[in-house]
Amino acid sequence: MPAKLRSIILTAMLACHIAAAAQTLPENPGRKIFPSPADPDSPLLVNEISAVTGIASDSPAFKFIETGDKMVVESRYSEAKEAYRTALRLEPMNLSLWAAYDDTVIAEYIARKRREKQNPVIERDLEPLFSIDRIDSYIELGTLYVAGSLSNLSKTVKRKIQLTARILDENKRELRSETGTLRSFDKGLLPKESSLFEIPFKDPPAGARSFRVEITAWE
Repeated sequence: MPAKLRSIILTAMLACHIAAAAQTLPENPGRKIFPSPADPDSPLLVNEISAVTGIASDSPAFKFIETGDKMVVESRYSEAKEAYRTALRLEPMNLSLWAAYDDTVIAEYIARKRREKQNPVIERDLEPLFSIDRIDSYIELGTLYVAGSLSNLSKTVKRKIQLTARILDENKRELRSETGTLRSFDKGLLPKESSLFEIPFKDPPAGARSFRVEITAWE
């Protein structure tokens, strides 16, 4: 057999062998897809997840979120707000939880306004006895001072006038209260007369956002 023909036959046999081997290679399985933990049919799903915030039940905040969700369904927005507020202390970076908290604050405000409109309550003195004409606050050496001026609008002398200042947080909840008197406390306040007052709060509470002053006693 000529050498050239032998070479051609050997080349053809080698090509057939390579093709046959390629056909018997196992099929490439590709990348394995694992089920998502958020898939309810997934065997990896172990914990229940809050529908509102997406937080799993193994989070310490879950039970408070669950309570908040239930209170929202029952339109008990004030209680829902407090439950979400507690949960936020445990999960402060959860944006969905912040959104749920904000929604309950708005819902509580709307519900309160509706109640006030349906059942209005108006209370005031027929003839006011006092007027707080000016009020301000300042901090000095770690002490918060609530200061202002009070006038006697009545027709008689008022003595031993006592005022109460209340420090409030951003939700208007009272954090602390202190009492104070007028600078003219001993002599009393004559009709149409005004006097200054100053109520100190040593080491004011954290979270203070506003204050309220009212007259709580007099003779």
